Amino acid sequence: MKNVGVLVREDGEEFFYSSSFDDESYYYEVSLEIDEKDCNLFISRWGCHIEFSDGNWLDFNISPDQYFPNRKQLSSENLLAYLSILSERYEEGIEISSATVNQHYINYKNKIDQS
Repeated sequence: MKNVGVLVREDGEEFFYSSSFDDESYYYEVSLEIDEKDCNLFISRWGCHIEFSDGNWLDFNISPDQYFPNRKQLSSENLLAYLSILSERYEEGIEISSATVNQHYINYKNKIDQS
């Protein structure tokens, strides 16, 4: 079951998000706008990526677990702090085209189907 909420920065900017949890991680999806493009930030304890409306990704090797270790879930303050960290380290994101994302998914699906 997904929970939904709104993150509100000190300047009043709002970010809608959903969250879900399992035994291994937390999962957040935060709605953003970057350079006037709608996108979604996907966060798990292992890392995150931004998915743009055209299907392209910006992948980050920045684990929230580095900043908020041993958490079953992140607080609103943790999420807002993580958004600030990503904003400061935005240039570290690795661009992945939608074609590459699709190919990775096909490879993953084929591997699962063969097992």
